Amino acid sequence: MTEVINFESIAKNYKCAVAAKYRPLKPGEISSLPQGDIYVSKKIDGELWLAYIDKEEAKLFSKGERFINEGEIIESLKGSLPKNIDSLILAGELYVQNNKRERVGDVAKAISEKDFNILSFAIFDLVKIEGKTLPLNYEKRLDELQIIFKTKKNNLKVVETSKFNDKNSIKDFYEKCVNQENSEGIIARTSTEITYKIKPSISIDASVIGFTNKVNEPEKVRSILLGLKRKDGSFQLLGACGNFLGELRENLYNKLIRIECDSNFRHSSSDGNLYRFVKPELVLEVKSTEIQTEDSNTKKIRRMVLDFKDNVWQPLALTECVSLIHPVIIRERDDKISDETDVRISQIESFMDSNKTEEKVQKLLLPNSKIVDRKVWTKDGKNGKSIRKIITLQTFKSKLWSGWPEWIVFYSDYSQGRKSPLDRKLKTARTKEEADKIAKNLIDSNIKKGWAIKK
Repeated sequence: MTEVINFESIAKNYKCAVAAKYRPLKPGEISSLPQGDIYVSKKIDGELWLAYIDKEEAKLFSKGERFINEGEIIESLKGSLPKNIDSLILAGELYVQNNKRERVGDVAKAISEKDFNILSFAIFDLVKIEGKTLPLNYEKRLDELQIIFKTKKNNLKVVETSKFNDKNSIKDFYEKCVNQENSEGIIARTSTEITYKIKPSISIDASVIGFTNKVNEPEKVRSILLGLKRKDGSFQLLGACGNFLGELRENLYNKLIRIECDSNFRHSSSDGNLYRFVKPELVLEVKSTEIQTEDSNTKKIRRMVLDFKDNVWQPLALTECVSLIHPVIIRERDDKISDETDVRISQIESFMDSNKTEEKVQKLLLPNSKIVDRKVWTKDGKNGKSIRKIITLQTFKSKLWSGWPEWIVFYSDYSQGRKSPLDRKLKTARTKEEADKIAKNLIDSNIKKGWAIKK
């Protein structure tokens, strides 16, 4: 191999390009597929990898600078390069075939154990021929693939693809793959290069870790923070969900406020509000159209593991986890409890390396937060003294995990004469500038005539 190839760049760019063109679709929405020819194949539950072949060598590669240079697939790839072509780059699904159906977690396990001979590679795209990018027309790329790899091998094949222009035929194909052959779903590629993943929704039972309430309707839940129980008794944060069916928002709020508890871990919602933590007593069923292990930048998703002891949440460590795509809270599971069986982390095990879910986590050493600014105002009234306070803190923790707010602005309002003497607010910010703006807005809104700043 004489040319210098940036495999990492090729892998990242291809994955980003593919991810941008994928659309999740439920089986009942097949009729909404665009008109025209659609190329449909069974979805293989594996990992996206690319293959490079030239006259001298072959290798599998993936983002994160991962390479496979040995095993039976490599030998099959070496023997597949046509004499009239100097090099190829292919995209496909790396998987482990078993008697039931392939599982993505088996791939990670095989790679970690260097058991490369059990791996298979299902090619679904021709990325480059002799360094040149291929046309956008998928049909042409597929035709070329089928010519090059017309001889099938046990561990190397082109994904079997059927061309349909009839939506009912696609529905029949889906039923056959999923209901009869136990496949994960189907893939439908269109002439516009938009690719649809059609698969049943994924259902997970998870424990409620925390919640935020709606600003305009404070007695309703805005979002829920969910967790799964690991085998060591700790809880893996699964993510948040703000979509609910029926009257769940109000019903859940009334239950959650009764089980609030302390937490030495802080987590902010997408709108910057801090979650209120609760005892892990409620179990909810959440459905998702898809589960991903990487973010839009092809980085592994990492979430915090928490320990619940003496009614207080403690942060332990960051571990690889998943992200739920289009999650919806379906119902409360009164028949389940937050134990290692009902809210087990193995519910997401097939999407990840099972070793990651089984390993015992080590406690994370966290830097101390620092008070950057503190202002206190007082005011004497007929019912006694009132005190208002604004404190700006830098946490120094966002570098450890992007979900941790770097800045927190704390506002408290104490008045002896009120029914509820103490009112508190917490706001989060990504930068010092944002935090200063929040503090200024709080001052402008709450510090009026008569308030004296305490030196």
